[in-house]
Order: sequence, then structure tokens, then C-alpha cells
Amino acid sequence: MGKRHVLIGVAVLAAPLAVIAPPPVSAAARSLPVFTVRSAGLSQAQAAALGRAFGLRNVDRSADGAVRFMSTSGFLAVPTKAGPRGVDEDGNATTAALLDLAALKRVRTLNSQVALARTAKALAGAKLVPAGGRAKASNTTVQTVDRRGRTTADVKIDTTVSYARTLAGLPYEGPGAKVRVGYDGNGAVTSLFYGTRDLAQTGTVPVLDAAGSLQRCARFMGTGVKVTSATPYYFAAPLSTRLTRLEPSLRCAGVDAGGNATQTVTLPATVNATLPTVPADPQPPRPRVAPQDRAYKRVDVGSEGTGVCSGLPNTKTNLASFNNAFTSRNIPVEFSWSDANAWEQDFKDPSKGGDDSNYADHVDMAYWQGHGSPTGFSFSGCSSNDDTKLSNTDARWGNGDVEWMSLFTCLILEGTSGGKAWWQRWGPAFDGLHQINSFHTVSKHSSDHGVQYATYLLRSNPLPVRKAWAAASIDDQPSDVVWANMGVIGANGSVTMNDYFWNRGPVGPDIPASAVTGYWYLRGIS
Repeated sequence: MGKRHVLIGVAVLAAPLAVIAPPPVSAAARSLPVFTVRSAGLSQAQAAALGRAFGLRNVDRSADGAVRFMSTSGFLAVPTKAGPRGVDEDGNATTAALLDLAALKRVRTLNSQVALARTAKALAGAKLVPAGGRAKASNTTVQTVDRRGRTTADVKIDTTVSYARTLAGLPYEGPGAKVRVGYDGNGAVTSLFYGTRDLAQTGTVPVLDAAGSLQRCARFMGTGVKVTSATPYYFAAPLSTRLTRLEPSLRCAGVDAGGNATQTVTLPATVNATLPTVPADPQPPRPRVAPQDRAYKRVDVGSEGTGVCSGLPNTKTNLASFNNAFTSRNIPVEFSWSDANAWEQDFKDPSKGGDDSNYADHVDMAYWQGHGSPTGFSFSGCSSNDDTKLSNTDARWGNGDVEWMSLFTCLILEGTSGGKAWWQRWGPAFDGLHQINSFHTVSKHSSDHGVQYATYLLRSNPLPVRKAWAAASIDDQPSDVVWANMGVIGANGSVTMNDYFWNRGPVGPDIPASAVTGYWYLRGIS
């Protein structure tokens, strides 16, 4: 999975490209180590040893050497009971799931210290303790509230051990430097991700000073982004990205013209690096009038995102990877707009002057990539149709067709912001919508997340939608990025948190706004 990851300044981008000349060497520039990649991933024998150490019979070793395990029943399990069957607005069969609050409240988790000790022992036994790693334990949590926001459950459902790693005293993070293990309350492993490279220091390179680093980030991310930090670190690209040499990078963070947090972007930190610029999106201007020949009664998806115009060079690649995963399985992509062709009105309810009934609410799943905030996502610097921000108060989703709103952006599902909780901000957007899947924190810009998410949804042993979102985020994002899911609760505890994508497993019935009795929310580390 994740074969099209782009590491800006290291991996090769599609030609033709212009280049930005590096700034002159600063007298204050320092040097940082460079590493040669001796090997990447685990061998079959090492993967088998890792599985035995954790008591797992079957672990999945990818061709690139990354090792994964995910328990079908145990991964992010939330207790539910089977409910009545029916059909949705398109005639698709539905099966309700009823949240078992009593069972949820009885869920217990493995003690953090026990989880840390168990993980350390297993990795030592397999001779696979990650170099430069410091283990930490955390929990995935489930919160439910009633319609007034009174908490009805606030429960930890697993214990996760992950390793924060360093190289030469700097953070070393990314899909190619990740070790993560999840446990249920009985100590059984419910998930495992192990992806590392064997490195050897082979010299040093001069890197930009603080001022030069900020300048590089600002020049690359464009005038629409105010860079707030340019932090040196070592980025571990996915193992599918074949590297022979690892040099220091910069993590560029900022805000866009609308004040929305930007996805972080990785650039090279070396003084003499040249930065490729990505060509403008070749899409011709889209028509102002929505097509009238599309119909419901079919399963389909749509995608949009802001890319180069908002300092996010990989968006178009990411959307294409998402789209291709569906079209290769004969699932239509009804629309896919980027940059100036991505419009706020496509996600806005007609009652607010928008046109989502022809776009985001006209498909079963909508996927978005761009900058965001706790109160919406941004089109700033790219388009202004009707305006430059889809606000939470503009959204009313599910009164058309959409079941799952997949928002690969920052902070949409932050727990509390501006004195308002997640359910207060986004609960009113649900009117038949089943789930919003996004992030509690700032996320890292990616060209891979879309294909990883779609693959987990559509593969022969598919994951439910919320679990697919979490799994893709675990594969793609640094461990300090926190993914999140939310949905509504209907009569008798009816929930849609166990939905699969259509024809991959059970899907719950729509819960209209008038039938909402509460809300559910999950979040956990990537």
C-alpha cells in the first residue's frame, strides 16, 4: 500500500519542473549527519519472529518489508447489538447496529506500564528493539453524549504503545520509522505496525539556519500561507519509497489566509538542495452549472481538494490515488475537482445558498484534502465560490445521498475549540449523514492517504469505514497525529459506527436530524 508517496526534494516529481534556486549559504549554517540506508523493512524470518514474540499466527509482510497485523474483531472494537433491517433512499439494504452502552462501560484496558513492559520484552525477544526509540503508551477513547451534550459514556477501549524515535538528537518520524502495537483489555494484540530502515551515518551536510529555513518554507508554500515554524527533523518516507540516503528535512507549518492551520509539508533542509515546483493544475475551468443528467440509485464517490494554490503540492496525486482505487473496481467517481475548480458551494447546503445536492451530498462518500480548522475547511487562495471557507454552520449533509464525509484536513474534529465541543460544532451537520472521519490534530500533507484509505475499504477483507480511516492514518501519519471519527445516535441507541462501504459489509440506516438522540466520538493516535 501507499506506492505513490512523494517526498518533496528527495523523490522525483512529474516533469516538466521548474526549480527554485537555493538561497546562499548562511554564515550561521550548521551541519547535520547524513545516513546511508543499509536495508529497509524486515525479512520473512524477522517478520515471523516478530509475530511469534507477540503471539500472532499471521502477520502481513508487504513487499517493501513493512509488517502489519489487524484483528478483524478486536481492532477498535465498540460493543453493539444487531438491530432491524431495512433499505436506504437508493434501495440498498441496511442493517441497524444498536450501541450497547452497558457493555461499553464495562470495557477495561491493559495497564499502561504492563503494555510497555510486554512490548519491550517481545521486541527484545525478536531482536527488533527500534534504535533511538522511546516508548509511550496511550489509549483510544470513545465518548458518547445525549442531544444536550450530557456525557453518557467516556471509555478507553485499547492501550497503544508507540515509539518516538530520534536521529542525531532530532525527531525521526514517518511511516518508515514506525513501531506501534495495540492491546485489548486482556492483553491480546489487536494491531501491529512495524516499518523501519537500518541506517549508518556516513558524513554530514550543511543545513539552513533558522532564517533560511523559514524562507525556504515560505517560498515553497506560497504567498497564501504564513509559515509559523520550520523545524529540522529526519523524515522517514514509507518503505515503498526506495531510499539509499537519508538527509535532514524541514517540517513546515503555518496558517493560510483564512487563519486555518495548514497541513505540515516536508522539504529538504540541506543548503544546496533545489526545490521542484509543481506545475499548475491542468484542469480546464469547470462549468458554473452543475450537470443535470446524474441520478441517485447507484453507489459512487467524489473528491475535491486544494493543492498548489494553497501550498499543498501532493493533493492532486492523493485525489487521483483515491479515485483510481474506486474506478479500478468499477465504482464511479462522479466528480473530482482541485485548486481553482474546488468550490466551497459544493459542500454547502442549498438552504445556505450552496449546491451540495449536486456534489458532496450527491455521492455516497466524499473525500476532501486541504487546510482546515475546528469550524470548517478552507478554499482560501484557490477559489471563492461562494466564499473561501466551508463553515460547520454551512453544512447539512445526508439529506441527499452522502453517507460518509472523509475530510483529510486539520483539526476538524478537535475535542473542544472556542468553548464548543465536537458535537456542538458538527452535530447539526448530520441529517442522514453516517460519519465524519477526520483529525483531532494537525495532519501531515500526503500523496498516499487516499489510496490507503480506499484500499482498506475495498479490499477482499475490508475494514469498516471508521476503522479504514484509522488504519490509513496509522500507515500514513506520524504517531503524534490523532485521527477521529464521529456520528449520531438514533432511537434505541441506533448507530452507524460499524458501517462498511456499500457491498463490503453491513451498512446502517440513515438517521435524520429529527431522530437524533445523541452523538458518538472516537479518537486515537496514528
